[in-house]
Amino acid sequence: MSRPGRRTITRLFVAGVGEREPFFYRHIGLIIWTGIAVFVGVLAWLSWTDWGRTVRIWGGIIGGAVTVVLMIWTFVELHRRTRGPLPAIERTPLTARVVLHAADVDGGQCLLLKYRGIDGAAYDAQLADVIHESWEDRFALGTTWQVYAFRDPGLAETVVFLTEAHEDVWRSGYKLDGVRIGGEGGPLKPGPGSPFLREDGKWGFQP
Repeated sequence: MSRPGRRTITRLFVAGVGEREPFFYRHIGLIIWTGIAVFVGVLAWLSWTDWGRTVRIWGGIIGGAVTVVLMIWTFVELHRRTRGPLPAIERTPLTARVVLHAADVDGGQCLLLKYRGIDGAAYDAQLADVIHESWEDRFALGTTWQVYAFRDPGLAETVVFLTEAHEDVWRSGYKLDGVRIGGEGGPLKPGPGSPFLREDGKWGFQP
């Protein structure tokens, strides 16, 4: 399978994957479920001994405490990693062509664009602007749009942003998968204009 094909399948069928993510974050689900399975297995084995009742009681208390701690830690860590400005973008408009318009693994919008970066290399990246349904048909395969890309080449294949040239386009959400965490996105109040470039917006970019 070609390299663009592998990237496309990853974006569609592998939720929350980012090549820049540390090993722990890329495999956090597997690590947590493995730990739970080991804990339950040990608890079940001990329950067959004479300590059965005591083990079940203390096992429930310890398991509940660990679950609460993990939930709090996850919430705090996600909040820490997704606050503050986004990485710097190169303020030179680039021409990008739509090469994929489909639904992602969660049923959301997936617009994959191909563009040539400032360095002359070709990249594929998702569109960070989630387009309102009333405008989706204009983003047909082969159509071209002006976008901004991140200055860091390591983020070139995460997402790109529609420039001010498309302020008439209505957006209804955002998608920042792979930029700061594996999966980051959500709905926005539908309306025209970029949610990323406006002065009073939720996001900003590092200089």
